[in-house]
Amino acid sequence: MRMLCVAILVVAAAAAPALGQSPGDRQKARLANKTGWDYMKAESFEKAVTAFQQSIEFDPTFEMSFYGLGRAHLALKQFVSAISALSRCRDLYVAQVGRQFTSQQEAQRYRQDRITELDDMIRQLQSAPPTIANQDQLRQVQEHKRQLQEYITRGNNITITSGVPAWVSLSLGSAYFRAGKLADAETEYKAAINTDARSGEAHSNLAVVYLETERFNDALAEINAAKKIGFKVNPELEKVIRERAKPVAPKP
Repeated sequence: MRMLCVAILVVAAAAAPALGQSPGDRQKARLANKTGWDYMKAESFEKAVTAFQQSIEFDPTFEMSFYGLGRAHLALKQFVSAISALSRCRDLYVAQVGRQFTSQQEAQRYRQDRITELDDMIRQLQSAPPTIANQDQLRQVQEHKRQLQEYITRGNNITITSGVPAWVSLSLGSAYFRAGKLADAETEYKAAINTDARSGEAHSNLAVVYLETERFNDALAEINAAKKIGFKVNPELEKVIRERAKPVAPKP
């Protein structure tokens, strides 16, 4: 059973434009990215691919456009292309970790720009259908925004410490899963849980991987973890896993 998450995107682009770019390029990239997500809402996925690719042409370091491109390819069942785009998104986030700003002013400007982008994404998510997955992602984005606001208030941290957002790992895991690469999917779902242990969808998706690889007790543990944090698990999935899991003998 394939539990594809519906995720959203956000955030952590380079503080300065890439070589040969102007600040205007970033703004053009944001506008094209927004167009891409408008096409995604309308289920015009081919047009979304074109818009996200245009955004990347304006700014090749814009993580959220690679994320959107990967989601569009997923919708079109172009899984190899989805893996490529989402892997690039992940790698751009990883490359930012540990980056030192030259001053507190530069760090604050970077974070304020990211909050502006997050606010756009929060508005988009709030206008989407109120599914469990969407509400979970809204929680993640709002928490990310809160952390950035705290950094701005303190004003004494000039290092990027956040890594790959859980929703990126979730989508990449789903792309690997749809491509039949279960080991890679497992790695990404675990990465999502490591980033956000409250992501019920990551626990549920990981349970599917364990089910497919006949690790039934591990699958049951993930189902229980998802339910514990309030995620509505597919009842048929839970039934199959519980039927196949073996009772654990009590310790003497």
